Amino acid sequence: MTFIDWSDSEGMFGLLLDFVADERAECEDDPERQRFLSDVLAQLRTLEPRFAEISASVVVQELKETYESVGPEFAGDPIMAHLQDCIEELERVENGAA
Repeated sequence: MTFIDWSDSEGMFGLLLDFVADERAECEDDPERQRFLSDVLAQLRTLEPRFAEISASVVVQELKETYESVGPEFAGDPIMAHLQDCIEELERVENGAA
């Protein structure tokens, strides 16, 4: 069992990246979902190299933009729940309630 330090924003983001990448690798039989996950992963990876240098509010805003860019056909995908959870935790950390 992995211990998650909820106050480690970069660690949480890294876990999200890993989860999306793992899900994409496991859905070879579903090209639509694989395309969706590739798009989400690409958006997240543009944020990755800047993560430590930008403010938490910018990170949260960019994650929200990624979340909102997803079409309704994937709104119920488990990735979306994890993305929303990550956004909420980062907002808590930003607000000092971690």
